[in-house]
Amino acid sequence: MSSLSVKDFAAQMRGYPLLIFCVCLLGWTLTNFDQSLFGYAIPGIRQEFGKSLGDIGWILTASFVLASIFAVVMGILADRYGRKIIFVVTLGMSAFLVGLHFWVPDFMTLAVLRTIGFAVSIGLAPIVVTYTSEAAPARYRGLVTGFLQCGFPIGWFLAAMIAAPIMAAYGWRAIFLPALVVIPIAIILSRFLPESRRFEEQRQAKVDSGQKAEPWQARVKTLFAPNMRRRTILCFTIFFMMGGAYAGTAFYFPSFFNEVRGYSPETATRLVGISYGIGIVGYIGSSLVGEFVTTRRNTIVIWLWLGALAMCGLIWIPTTYAGDVMWFSLMAAFFYGANAVMGTFLTEQFPTHMRATGAAIAGTLGINVGHIVFPLLVAWAIEPLGWEWAFALATVPPLFIGGLAALAMENKASGLDIDEISE
Repeated sequence: MSSLSVKDFAAQMRGYPLLIFCVCLLGWTLTNFDQSLFGYAIPGIRQEFGKSLGDIGWILTASFVLASIFAVVMGILADRYGRKIIFVVTLGMSAFLVGLHFWVPDFMTLAVLRTIGFAVSIGLAPIVVTYTSEAAPARYRGLVTGFLQCGFPIGWFLAAMIAAPIMAAYGWRAIFLPALVVIPIAIILSRFLPESRRFEEQRQAKVDSGQKAEPWQARVKTLFAPNMRRRTILCFTIFFMMGGAYAGTAFYFPSFFNEVRGYSPETATRLVGISYGIGIVGYIGSSLVGEFVTTRRNTIVIWLWLGALAMCGLIWIPTTYAGDVMWFSLMAAFFYGANAVMGTFLTEQFPTHMRATGAAIAGTLGINVGHIVFPLLVAWAIEPLGWEWAFALATVPPLFIGGLAALAMENKASGLDIDEISE
């Protein structure tokens, strides 16, 4: 393991690496801000349109089906045309589609906008982690890409803090309007954001050698070649299990706290947001542990299994608002905090010419397939089993299996060059 030196870290991050990190963190925060708004609006949506949790589950599932396709396409395009253009387009388009939620005349229009908007936003996932991994210093790559994943809880936290008072004053529709602010930000970034240097170097090398661009089918086929098949399938399993456990619970938590704990929609929204904010320490913790204490593989196992235990505590132990915040924060720190090391671990499995494609198929696609399956299963299970058992069965077994899949991966040291470790 490498050692942490604040002075050395600051020196190596100066300039281009810091710029790419800050822009990707901003983009990942903003897109999570936008997409979390739907979860907070679910109680209001159900009340206005008279819909059940099963109806909401179908929207979530449809969103993830389309997102699975879109994420793979964006990953392939990013390996073909560059990281910058895909980053800017997905960020701006998803924000525009989320903002349109304010004007929906009926439930079907809302379902269509949510499905397309979420699918577009997910295209950003393999791009930001690839972009950041390629720019970060090898010695601190895990730390930097781990900090990048903090954009997820930061986005949910900020959305809750903004959405709660807006919802109380103007209703659920108005909380989607702040998403439109992201559009001019994306336009500005399109002018000043540099392309990935590592991508540019490889593209120029191909031009100089007269090598033609590799067909996307060839990159996908390579993922399942004998030397890559095992890592591709195991990574897919890890992300499928973790993504399914997340999707089966995260978007339903405001409704859970509203219906089971008896909190108002505004209070439930604020509780979830505050807990996400506190849970950021788990993201930072997994980054530090994976970089400087043990390997990223071992950290994934520890965080997923502790997250499963914390989920059980959240479901059955709290009897007060403070208890709910404490257990939700603990669960978010480990369960969701595993994301901070998983993204880095994923990009280290694939070489530069196919990194975004590999991240999209073995990672983002795995997450989205889990997202497709679990929300519907949980929605169907709530009535016969109750909220508590539906949540427990949707999280504990999958997180345990995800940890086992990680244990089956090669235990590589942290701090190596990203192309060296991927080979």
